[in-house]
Amino acid sequence: MILACGEAIVDLLPEEADGELIYRPVLGGSLCNVALCVARLGGQAGYLWEISTDRLGAMVRAALDAAGVDRTVAAPSERATPVALVDLSGPEPRYNIADPDRVMCDTLPPPLPGEIGCLVVGSAVLALEPVGEAIERLAEACECVAIDYNVRPPSIADRDVYWARLRRISERATIVKASVADFEALGLDDPRAIMQSFVNRGVGLTILTEANEGASAWTAAGTARVPSSAKHIVDTVGAGDAFMAGALVHLQRHGALNRVQLATHDCESLAGLLGFAQSVAAVTCGRRGAVMPSLADLPRGSVSNAAMEA
Repeated sequence: MILACGEAIVDLLPEEADGELIYRPVLGGSLCNVALCVARLGGQAGYLWEISTDRLGAMVRAALDAAGVDRTVAAPSERATPVALVDLSGPEPRYNIADPDRVMCDTLPPPLPGEIGCLVVGSAVLALEPVGEAIERLAEACECVAIDYNVRPPSIADRDVYWARLRRISERATIVKASVADFEALGLDDPRAIMQSFVNRGVGLTILTEANEGASAWTAAGTARVPSSAKHIVDTVGAGDAFMAGALVHLQRHGALNRVQLATHDCESLAGLLGFAQSVAAVTCGRRGAVMPSLADLPRGSVSNAAMEA
């Protein structure tokens, strides 16, 4: 099972109706998106986080249940679901998060359940305390860990401390994914060299997404780079989450969520992995907000799609 640990948020997306600006609620939260998308793509997914009993939390529970996400370790909570006002005026979406009950700061995850293929962590909560430290400790206890940086600058109090945590988790992780925008937000140069350095230190797989330039991946056996497959972009909200889910499902289906198998992924294997993940992200880019696709939404010619449908 791919178990995602991190925030569930409801995004408020700007739209116009009768000449007026309104905000439409759409499910969000990076790790919740990953769990939802993995399950919709036919993977085995679980979600480890508290879910509110309020109306927005009911939206989250309904979506996870409909997709078949295991949420037996997702505790119910009376605290309000955090919301994010989404700003689409710039090249990258920006998020103004309202979390009056400090769900993203104070949620302490329970112990890991017994059957886990991969623990997925990352996003804004790793910059917040005490939850960031608790998730780091949780990651230390898991054999296979995937981290997606998904940096959210408003959540960062101390950039150096935050990067130190990301680096510690990354150096122990099995899979590391980040974007060029993440490294820019962290004030770090040469992200490709950083991703290669993690592989040199024993990380099984690193992935760098580069917006319109496509994506690159590294393992001990080789490297690959593929172009972006997004043809029609409505917005990029949730695209990185969809990419991460696509990559994890591809690896899960091929029995490669471990360092031994990842170490054998050569240029051809990596290109197939990246191509499938790009096709998943492209579907989300064609929709308004972080609407995670199902396997049926993908083009018939998507890399690995036929194998996954078999």
